[in-house]
Amino acid sequence: MPDARHDPRVRPFMERLDRIPCCAAITSDEVLQDALESDVGIVFILRADGLDLEPTVRRAHQAGKLVAVHMDLVDGIRPDTTGVAWLARAGADALISSRGQLMPAIRREGLVAIHRLLLVRRSLVETALTAVTKSGADIVEVLPGVILPDVADLLTRIRVPLLAGGFIRTETEARAALAAGASGVTTSTRSLWSGLRA
Repeated sequence: MPDARHDPRVRPFMERLDRIPCCAAITSDEVLQDALESDVGIVFILRADGLDLEPTVRRAHQAGKLVAVHMDLVDGIRPDTTGVAWLARAGADALISSRGQLMPAIRREGLVAIHRLLLVRRSLVETALTAVTKSGADIVEVLPGVILPDVADLLTRIRVPLLAGGFIRTETEARAALAAGASGVTTSTRSLWSGLRA
């Protein structure tokens, strides 16, 4: 599989992570301005009204940020090909979903396809890895990211960049995830948005 870093759609995303390996995870509009004023290059919108996303994306772009939208969690948008097209028109740079079947549609729209991999039980890892390797995602986000150092050896079949998201609250946890092979972390911990450098 070709290195996703060389794909023109993915390269700007990875270049941002190379400089600052932290993405701001946004769950409310109240913290969006803090993210836009921070050093992060990428904002992950995890909760929002999907029908009102376009102005939010525009604000983030004006602040020099790339925007990834979690289409499974945004209100008013169905996680299907129509939802993918809607979010592409709203200006999103990347879409996140746990639905592997949407990765090709996301890529066809010219967006970065991020497959979210939730590791809740060791017994389900094999099934999850099969789904991820078949999905054609550009990036895989592992949740909870704080466990990445403990499960990295189970994820060697994933040949695309990894993000670690969820329960990463300290620089020590973020650095451990990066040392375990993550290209970046996603976190709602604001102190890491400007404090974590490559």
